[in-house]
Amino acid sequence: MESFVAILQIREFAEISIIDIAERANINRSTFYAHFLDKEDLLQQLVDEKLDTLTEVLTTSSGQGMYIPSPSEPDPLLLALFEHVFAHAAFYRVLLHRNLPGQLRAKWTDAIRDGFFCRISSLGLGQKLEVPLELLLDFIAFSTSGIIGKWLEDNCAYSPHHMALQVTRIAGFGLYPSMGIHR
Repeated sequence: MESFVAILQIREFAEISIIDIAERANINRSTFYAHFLDKEDLLQQLVDEKLDTLTEVLTTSSGQGMYIPSPSEPDPLLLALFEHVFAHAAFYRVLLHRNLPGQLRAKWTDAIRDGFFCRISSLGLGQKLEVPLELLLDFIAFSTSGIIGKWLEDNCAYSPHHMALQVTRIAGFGLYPSMGIHR
């Protein structure tokens, strides 16, 4: 899987052959076929493995009790997300910046969305929401996915802690106060 990610960083999915993958992994084709049906199966298993791990990380982080927003400490859920992405940066760069078959980016966004749904559900805030839950989750998932994509594109110029803290501040202060607009 690591060899496949390495190749995907420099070549498009359609250009990669099983021979390329096997040679890079220093295995023969029969070993490859003992584990995967084809390169699409390898890609699917790779994505499933990483997103399952991400889901576990987010679920664990979202259920850590009541979170009180702070401008000096990152949200534990965001920190766990940024740390996970940083630890698997090569994979997420490929996932978010390469033209891969299937709805893989949608699965990534759904995993983030589900993590925040678990957070909201664990806090029991369903009846207190100021906006419809579906809209709130979409906003969180797409904005978080977008900022992570840009962070990866910039080669993780800031630490996961710094990024999680900045996104926590935007969420805590609100969009307009973060821009300097106050009532």
